[in-house]
Amino acid sequence: MRRYSFKPLSLAVAAALAVPVSGAFAQEQENEAPATDNRVLEEVIATGTRREGTAPTETLSPVDVVGGADLADQASFDLTESLTKIAPSFNTQRFPIADGTAFIRPVTLRNLSPDQTLVLVNGTRRHRSALVNLQVAPLGTVNQGAQAVDFSALPSAAIKRVEVLRDGASAQYGSDAIAGVVNVILKDDAEGFNVSAQTGEYFAGDGMRNSVSANAGFALGERGFVNTTIERSTADKTWRGAARPDAEYVGSVVGEELVPLEGLGQRWGDPEVETTKLFVNTGYDITDSVELYGNFGYSDNETISDFFYRGPVLEPQHEFTARGTLQVDSDGDFMPDPAPQSLVDSILADGLDPSNYLVADASSASGYVLRNPIYSQFPGGYNPQFGASITDMSAVFGGRGELASGMSWDLRARTAENEVAYVLKDSINPSLGSLSPTTFNPGTLTQKETSVNADFVKPFELGVLASPLNVAFGMEWRRETYEIGAGDEASIVSGPTAAQFGVGSDGFQGFPVEAAGSYDSDSVATYVDLEADITDRLTVGAAARYEDFDQFGSTFDWKLSGRFDFNEAFALRGTLNTGFRAPTPGQVNTLNVTTTADASGNLIPNGTYPVSHPVAEALGAVPLTPEESASFTLGAVITPFENTSVTIDYYAIAINDRLALRNNAIGAEEVAQLSAAGIDNAALLAGSNANFFVNAYDSEVSGIDLAITSDFEVAGNLLTVDLRHNHNQQEVTDVAPNTINDLRVYDLENQVPSDRTALTFDYDTGGLMNGYLRFNRFSDWESTGGLFGSGPATYSGKVLTDMEVTFNLADNYKVAVGGENIFDVEADEESDPTLQYLGVRQSLTSPFGFNGGFWYLRASAQF
Repeated sequence: MRRYSFKPLSLAVAAALAVPVSGAFAQEQENEAPATDNRVLEEVIATGTRREGTAPTETLSPVDVVGGADLADQASFDLTESLTKIAPSFNTQRFPIADGTAFIRPVTLRNLSPDQTLVLVNGTRRHRSALVNLQVAPLGTVNQGAQAVDFSALPSAAIKRVEVLRDGASAQYGSDAIAGVVNVILKDDAEGFNVSAQTGEYFAGDGMRNSVSANAGFALGERGFVNTTIERSTADKTWRGAARPDAEYVGSVVGEELVPLEGLGQRWGDPEVETTKLFVNTGYDITDSVELYGNFGYSDNETISDFFYRGPVLEPQHEFTARGTLQVDSDGDFMPDPAPQSLVDSILADGLDPSNYLVADASSASGYVLRNPIYSQFPGGYNPQFGASITDMSAVFGGRGELASGMSWDLRARTAENEVAYVLKDSINPSLGSLSPTTFNPGTLTQKETSVNADFVKPFELGVLASPLNVAFGMEWRRETYEIGAGDEASIVSGPTAAQFGVGSDGFQGFPVEAAGSYDSDSVATYVDLEADITDRLTVGAAARYEDFDQFGSTFDWKLSGRFDFNEAFALRGTLNTGFRAPTPGQVNTLNVTTTADASGNLIPNGTYPVSHPVAEALGAVPLTPEESASFTLGAVITPFENTSVTIDYYAIAINDRLALRNNAIGAEEVAQLSAAGIDNAALLAGSNANFFVNAYDSEVSGIDLAITSDFEVAGNLLTVDLRHNHNQQEVTDVAPNTINDLRVYDLENQVPSDRTALTFDYDTGGLMNGYLRFNRFSDWESTGGLFGSGPATYSGKVLTDMEVTFNLADNYKVAVGGENIFDVEADEESDPTLQYLGVRQSLTSPFGFNGGFWYLRASAQF
């Protein structure tokens, strides 16, 4: 089903694109899509074209090139952060309390879902993270439901450059390439040694970050190389929240020293992180025409953050945040209710000691009161610490060469795995009473991927064209496996007081045994990609791809592209293409069910079900289908002066059948549906929620990318001015019945700023000192409050200023001092009253975070 609709402006641009043009771009310019590291501009690119020797000036689609030096000269050593600083079309947000999303931050391109951007490493598909983002609004409206690549697992010190294809490319690369393609090119030096150490902290005096990295190149005789990078980094927690009124009240009753975090209750801020990354890139020419190559990556990320404060039962004005895990206090006087005799008898009948689950009190007729014995450990409440051990591994091995006929070939295989092993500390399983541990292992998520690729390229001399016809074709087989590992028994088990205090590890229940499993999806694809200069002024390209999935059937996608060079100073380019993104095994099979208990002790599940689960099917779930897109771009490359380059590109992307989580509140009607479908004990689901993925809505994204770069000589030194701007608008054009609500639609259209600008001044003396000054502007954004639904609120745009000065102490040694957000700009105050009550101070949906200014010092040596 493909039903696309573009706005009138989009149709006008499409009509302009359809006008035949003649002429080809056959000139050499300083740059096309400006990159702030001028050293990379002489490189040929590998993204968006399979034509050998193509420079960034010659591509048919817009390609940005970001040099490795630009990524290294940042306050953050996380690729997630550094890319968004340089390229305004990239966005990321910080979500302090959002399960795994607090640790694996999604990155969006052009305000589309994170998994609608394809990521490559050295031209080979990068594997996904095991995390499926299940958080609810306002914690990542754009990201909800996505399973994307974890950029932070890639060490910046290993990167030679990053190529960003800002165009749909599913016909060339397959699933996910709707918003564009990010191709990370690894360093391949056969000599040299670089080491760098950096330290810094926020102006507030917390969040210290330290990193040490080393990169070394080694020659393998005269025919090969090994380039190795190792990076070690740590980041402390930050703390930006305000005191919670309920925590202050508890502190006034039991003493603030007994309330977590010195009486504040909970923390809003970044997690604590400790990461080790290793990457190896290698190649060896076994003959003059055949090279063996490969790369291997490994990272280990240990991280932990905070969950919401769990206080004892409170007086009525605080009841909506109260937790009953420590005691049942129906009248709010801080005294526990008497335990019913039936509960005591039930515990005794099981051969258990009631004093392990209840507190003895002679004033109660049963001899016990409804206070959890573990209360003595947490009289002021508790603040669970949620963390993860994230292990990432990837390996690619292949061979490439050229036959006597002039045909180039590339055969390679890939295997990869990402595992997220959760841990929960300073929490309890309240149903186990004093026997409850306070540390739990709620389970693991694992994403495994394997693929085999065969690519061939041959230029054909036809005589009638201005260049050989470049013909590329190939095949791909790919398997994705998603595994869910059950949590430990204490994180799952239902103890004797489940009905009174709750079930499972509080905050994040363990994955139950019935959720554990392994789920596969296979696909095979074949493609053809053509490109040629029709005349000295006109270059055209066409690509087509057929892909067949064992779960979703087949898809056929195509791409047409062209470029016309009027003269050496002005060129037009444009593309028209279709694309797709297949649902992942993780999205199809995610089962994340938490359990509560009713007054009779019956367990009631709440959570996310696979679409094939009987509960989901009874509520209307149907098999998922791929998201499908149609898009076009029209742009110009202008070189008004020898030292100045301008690119401007308009884009429009229409996407159908986008995935989202459908939330179903189980009432009497839903119970009847479940019973009619044969679900046992369906009445026990009353009052719960059942979520599952659906193809929920269609949307259109359109905008403009502008890039201007110019070099000037100032006092005999080089000043490079780089301006990049992205304007982006998203509109939800159609919503399937009973899927996403109006609040979600509003946030999808307004939560990400529509305009972002990055202006950089880079000054190089060629001697003792150089540096840069960068301004990042974010326009206004709006948010509804999502989960709490307080209504739309507007947050004003801000300008953040970054600066770095580097001192070249000798030929091989450098020291840099710098700052990000040096004027300590903060987002507007959070307007949602519920979030304010929970301690949120600045806008929770801020596109630039909430930590404020950061200073750093870096020393490096190169040999």
